[in-house]
Amino acid sequence: MNSLKHGPSIARVVLQFSIGLVVLTSTLPVALAQTGNGTVLGTVRDPGEAVVPAAQVTVTNTETGLARSTQTSSVGFFYFGAMPLGPYKVTVEKAGFETWSGTLTLAVGQDAVLNPTLRLGSTTTVVEVTGAVTPIETAKGGVSDVKESAQIRDLPLNGRDIGSLFGLTAGVESGAGGARVNGMKVGSLDINLDGVTQVDRFGGGIVRVRPGIETIQEFRVETVGSDASFDQPATVIMATRSGTNQLHGAAYEYNRDNSVFPTRLRSDPVIDPSTGKTFRLPELIRNEFGGRLGGPVVLPRVYNGRDKTFWFFDYEGLRSQQRSTPSYPFVPTTAMWNGDLSNAVDNNNGNAPIIIYNPQTTDPVTFQRKPFPNNQIPGPFNATALASKSLHAIPTDTNTPYVASNFTATYHRVTNDGSITAKVVQILSDSYLFAVGFTRV
Repeated sequence: MNSLKHGPSIARVVLQFSIGLVVLTSTLPVALAQTGNGTVLGTVRDPGEAVVPAAQVTVTNTETGLARSTQTSSVGFFYFGAMPLGPYKVTVEKAGFETWSGTLTLAVGQDAVLNPTLRLGSTTTVVEVTGAVTPIETAKGGVSDVKESAQIRDLPLNGRDIGSLFGLTAGVESGAGGARVNGMKVGSLDINLDGVTQVDRFGGGIVRVRPGIETIQEFRVETVGSDASFDQPATVIMATRSGTNQLHGAAYEYNRDNSVFPTRLRSDPVIDPSTGKTFRLPELIRNEFGGRLGGPVVLPRVYNGRDKTFWFFDYEGLRSQQRSTPSYPFVPTTAMWNGDLSNAVDNNNGNAPIIIYNPQTTDPVTFQRKPFPNNQIPGPFNATALASKSLHAIPTDTNTPYVASNFTATYHRVTNDGSITAKVVQILSDSYLFAVGFTRV
């Protein structure tokens, strides 16, 4: 990235490195919900609604081959905690019953409740069930909203800032200072990315260096009823992408460019109806581009006949050239540089005169000072101002800066930014995952 090769840009370099060991057992503490993982749970019954104990339940991720098994309890209950999001196949088997098979897609932070019903028969007979999970969560009392990868990728998003999408959830108001939820103050929203906090410790909103939009697989906004694993009344849980057994990728470019317009559109003056002044249409060339790719590490398949090492890589770049106007178009006049402040007024107070006092006339008893005659400062008091004059622009019109802007100009502003994200996931066994992530901005 060019922005990382120039001295002034080094201050903007941020390195984020994380290593996670995810233990996938049913005895994990609830705090693992912060990572964005979900749970699969339910009760197995027979056609007479009696519970079925000691039934074998297997949950298999169809993208990575990660499989976990357990037996139902004495009351027919089963539970799989800390499950990575993605598509799963669930099978339930017990001698004397037909095999039950269903599919589901586990969303970030979701508690997927399955209640399979086993019919009497041979285990060689498989009953396929679609839509095995009800779309309404019954295991939690919170109010939440999930945005999945297609929505994150396809929704219009100026600036490609993931925090701007939080406002799509009812009750959430997004702003430059951070999101507000249900009228609460900024900072009452907990924000997590794969279990790592993303709250800005200075302002209370999302961190100022945001995760790349293409690296987010899903995010979940809980506006009411976040559980005890979180320390705030509302929560955003973001989960990043990972590689799978198949090679998947995408590339994109968004371009905004008025330099391709005819010269007349860019050069002819335009009249500002509020002031009656003319200006020229600023040039804007903005390219947001990048790509992502993920897949397996091709090694001998020794884990359930599937690959067990997966990688993901993402690059997101921004190149921008723009003619911009000054954010503060008020500069001192020549008379002001010479010490003449006779036109100084307070436009917030009915243009009342601003009186400039002479600090050398301070009374030692009353601490009162005398004003300069006609607000004109003699030369000896103005030496510092004269030295600063060479560093400032001169007015472009005759307006008094206390009343109206008196400086109109355009500047060439160049932005050259980019970010790199890499992630490797290793399946160690049915109970362990090892993940390493690296981001450079």
